[in-house]
Amino acid sequence: SACRRVAIYRGLHDEPDSRTQRVRAGIPDPTVRSMSRWPVAGRQTLLLAAASATLLAACSSPTEPRAAPAASAAATATPAPVPASTRCPDEGTPAPPEGPREDAVVAQEATAQNLQVDVVRYPRPDYEGEPWSHWGQGLVLPDGRLLTAIGDHRGEDGNSFLLVYDPSSRSMTRVGDVAAQLGEDTDWGFGKVHGQIVAGECGEAFLSTYWGTRKGLEYTDFYRGDVLFRVDTATLAMEPLGTLVEEHGVPSLAGSPDGRLLYAEAVDPSPDEDVGRDSGAFVVLDAATRDVVFRSDTLDHSGFRNVMTGADQKAYVAAPDDRLLVYESGATDLVEHPQRLNPGGTLRASTQPTDDGRVFFATHNPDHFYVLEPDGSITPLGPAAGYTTSMAAEPDGSRFYYVPGAHGRVPELGTPVIAVDPSTGEQTTVAGLDDLVVSALDLHTSGSYSVVLDDDRRRLFVTLNAGPDSDDRWGE
Repeated sequence: SACRRVAIYRGLHDEPDSRTQRVRAGIPDPTVRSMSRWPVAGRQTLLLAAASATLLAACSSPTEPRAAPAASAAATATPAPVPASTRCPDEGTPAPPEGPREDAVVAQEATAQNLQVDVVRYPRPDYEGEPWSHWGQGLVLPDGRLLTAIGDHRGEDGNSFLLVYDPSSRSMTRVGDVAAQLGEDTDWGFGKVHGQIVAGECGEAFLSTYWGTRKGLEYTDFYRGDVLFRVDTATLAMEPLGTLVEEHGVPSLAGSPDGRLLYAEAVDPSPDEDVGRDSGAFVVLDAATRDVVFRSDTLDHSGFRNVMTGADQKAYVAAPDDRLLVYESGATDLVEHPQRLNPGGTLRASTQPTDDGRVFFATHNPDHFYVLEPDGSITPLGPAAGYTTSMAAEPDGSRFYYVPGAHGRVPELGTPVIAVDPSTGEQTTVAGLDDLVVSALDLHTSGSYSVVLDDDRRRLFVTLNAGPDSDDRWGE
């Protein structure tokens, strides 16, 4: 029988502005039903975790990336396809990770629904963060391991760490950190990994740093903006590739489905006075060469929290007034999608394309689900149970999964993993995670920024921010 595992990991999210903002009033209860619709035959397992990482390699100076075009929008043709076998080196054998580690514990044995829940605390460094937090979606590697990251949330001297969870050993290991790669004089800007960890075409992974806080931020000789890293997923070595966009932070990173392009949303730390909100750039890079093939600095771009990628290689970003902007390979500018979202809705999370080319996505204010159809049209799906920042879809599109209340809001929901049937809109609670984490680690959860499905091995990995009591849900 198939073995289904669900893994849950712990960290934090977007800047926790104040303790009083952790609970938002007026969010409806989720449509919570029994486990009877959980679409699994055979044994299943669910795993939970927390946050940290080990120093890697000698210090080195990041090389400068290739400069982005100075114009507000520039583009070049996407390179013609070349067989991956001629572009990609042979994959090495994964080395056993070295560094501080924590072992998972069973929080729930396999039940009548054949679901097992495992929990593991992230082995964070032994110093106080401000607070320690997790913000970006992790990446399941082809061999079933999970790459994930945490940060100390600091501005000056902030640092972030890479970790790997190995289901075969059921352990989380801290394997690398940003400061060790950039040298001691890192100054500012490395207190988070906020965007997704993105798969490259040749089995590598890419991630970007993000400032822990923009308050008091200054650009110096040692901090020119957020840094792009390449991770060798066999050795887990981190290679700095230089500043992604000068004098910008990078809260959002994504990749094209074929792994050949990287999409970055880069934000200016000072809100634009003319529009009264954040402004910045949307940048497209060739993942192999790191050449910038497109850049737009349009003030019509907003949100800076999610790049949705379609099966047709198009990319979508948020715009004001319930709109989406669309990038298509070879274009010279972003164009507006013809459909509007629900009033006030801003793109916040999206899945990878399903086998039939659909993409499920969520907006914030209001928290609502949609389907991006293969023809580019948009179909509403109904409300989410709360603020949603990460989603994972079954490849056949039969279900997608999310955890509402990403920033610690609506703790009364109990941090549920919810499965949504897009054909009916029915939402089914798979597991309530808060009680399980309290019983396993004596920590209280405050939502997830990473829900990642390993369909081949039937595991769902969920990272949770957490804290020591119900009134303090941050720092682990």
